[in-house]
Amino acid sequence: MVSTKWFQGTENLELCFEIRKSVFCDELNMSSEFISDIYDGFSFNVVLYEDEKAVGTGRLIFSDGKYLIDKICVLSEYRGNSLGELIIRMLVRKAVTIGAKQTYSVLDLKYKRLFEKVGFKETSLNSDGNCLMLKEGDVGGHCS
Repeated sequence: MVSTKWFQGTENLELCFEIRKSVFCDELNMSSEFISDIYDGFSFNVVLYEDEKAVGTGRLIFSDGKYLIDKICVLSEYRGNSLGELIIRMLVRKAVTIGAKQTYSVLDLKYKRLFEKVGFKETSLNSDGNCLMLKEGDVGGHCS
């Protein structure tokens, strides 16, 4: 059974950091500096559980006048079940409930298809290979 919990601020983010470390550092060989940053102090984080085990996370921040989704990750053994898509849907829904008319994400092109499934559209491509994606309004349907 899939369930979720929301966290705001830096308290109780240990599970988010553990999942980020497992995916970003251990699996993708990214710097440990990628696990946490100043945005964790005021972001909304969701943790996704599969039978009471924390298996995925993502966050919503408000920066430069935009609601931005980032740090989406699912443990490798739980991928292929649309859990990443569910996390994105939940974050868009959270943004809309707190007033967003648009939700953004900056991501590597290899994740573009995942965001397109939720209704995001590419708005620009950076020279570093990342694209800015935009979702107008809510996701529609159900997040569970």
